[in-house]
Amino acid sequence: MKPKEQELKEGMKKCEEMIKQLEVNSTTTQNQINELFKKIRAKLDEKEQELLDQLAEIEKYKKKELEFQKEELKFGAESIIGSCEMIEHSLSLSSHNDNILLLSMDKPYHSRLNYLINNDWRIEPECHSLMEFSICEKEEELIYATISNVGILYSNEISADKCLISRDEDVPIFKDEEFGFEIVSYSKEGNEMEKGGNGKKFKIQIERDSTNEKNEINKNHEWEIKDLNNGKYEIKIKMKNDGKYSIFVQYNGLDIISSPFKIQVFPELKPRIYSEINDPKLTFGSIGNKNGQFSNPFGVVTNSKGNILVSDFSNSRIQTFNFEGKYLSTLGSQGKGNGQFLHSLGLAINSKGNILVCDYRNHRVQIFDSKGVFISTFGSQGNANGQFSRPEAVCVDKNDNIYVCDNENHRVQIFNSEGTFMLKFGSEGNENGQFNNPCGIGINSKGNVIIGDWGNHRIQIFNSKREFLSTFGSKGNGNGQFQNPGGLCIDSNDNILVCDYNNNRIQVFGPQGEYITQFGMNHPTAITIDSKTQNIIVCGLDHQVSIF
Repeated sequence: MKPKEQELKEGMKKCEEMIKQLEVNSTTTQNQINELFKKIRAKLDEKEQELLDQLAEIEKYKKKELEFQKEELKFGAESIIGSCEMIEHSLSLSSHNDNILLLSMDKPYHSRLNYLINNDWRIEPECHSLMEFSICEKEEELIYATISNVGILYSNEISADKCLISRDEDVPIFKDEEFGFEIVSYSKEGNEMEKGGNGKKFKIQIERDSTNEKNEINKNHEWEIKDLNNGKYEIKIKMKNDGKYSIFVQYNGLDIISSPFKIQVFPELKPRIYSEINDPKLTFGSIGNKNGQFSNPFGVVTNSKGNILVSDFSNSRIQTFNFEGKYLSTLGSQGKGNGQFLHSLGLAINSKGNILVCDYRNHRVQIFDSKGVFISTFGSQGNANGQFSRPEAVCVDKNDNIYVCDNENHRVQIFNSEGTFMLKFGSEGNENGQFNNPCGIGINSKGNVIIGDWGNHRIQIFNSKREFLSTFGSKGNGNGQFQNPGGLCIDSNDNILVCDYNNNRIQVFGPQGEYITQFGMNHPTAITIDSKTQNIIVCGLDHQVSIF
């Protein structure tokens, strides 16, 4: 009992320390709020005084103008009265000398009276008394709205019943293969959290949908949570058994919204036995420019949903199909603008689901999001770093760095995920590490780079530092020989599948280039493997896509 008592006392001590820290933080936050509104009040007082000063200036100006006008009218009125009194006084005189004086003043009197009578006196006040203050109704509303939104007080306490789960439900889940989702956290006030720090308070519980097997998560499955430090938390789970499960996500022991959600875990796929491959199980497409038709398909890749993206070279577009070959959508058109192509060629998809396309005759690579919305482009015609002469193939490594076969510059260039040039390797020739129109590329699990060396009729392998390791193949039609090897791909066991273009076949090799087997395909141009189904998808100059 003593250890438990000590544990409880330690808990009480931690609570007392947290209360003290809470009081300190509350005082600090109160001071921050006071300082903010002191600044706001100072600005309001400053603006108020500015308007009052303007009002005083306007009043002063108008008063001055009206006083001047008043004095002018007063002078006119007094002049008229004085002139009339003077004339009346003169007329009352009767002596001879006075009459002579009166006659001599006749002309000045007439001139004076004409001026006073005919002068354009400003009778109406020149200035209005109105001094109007106005504010646009929208501006006033904006001020009130701004004030109401000044400062947001966060308790920094996550509310379980407001958190959301973000996941792609279309991605299949397989035994012993990692899948993931995100938790978007919200505060008790309903605001999306912008900071992390609460990862340890989330717990995952997985229950098999069976009455006999419950709560097996902590023993049989693997999961981890990564704090993204922006209010979001990334969950990675690896299921050890297939079947149907319910995933519970809890925060401080409470289920969050959308919890539990159900998943289906499929059995682990067995590696393909390539020697058993004969005819394709599905073929789709025909020559043409309508939806679902092709004119020289030269690139193929699958996305996380298992959809098939095909680079339709001569139609300058990318078409997307489902795993059954049903047309879904088209990306791009012919042209030089963003999202347009002059012959689309190599394809790749990075970890974010972004689509990378070799824009062959525009000498560039374009990047689109998973929905086909243009993001950016990099490259231009030339042979300087970051320039291309007909880029033909593209792939990405585990860090989303971009590798491009710069075909007519006889080299491979490497860029970061944003398209900024990093380095290059290779030159024109037939020696080790040299190329003659490279047009196929892939990266295996060790980071080794495998290049299809088209004009030299061989495959070259480089390590992750781009140092030459080995080569295999020569010109011919025997096993392990090539007639222009083009597109290639690498399976989960690092086996290498190569499009042997002019030998009308796909050849399969081990990780070191040892020949395994082959199967037929009419002028294959590009190949990929869907990791979820192990389907092999190949396109060729019969203007079709075949699934093996």
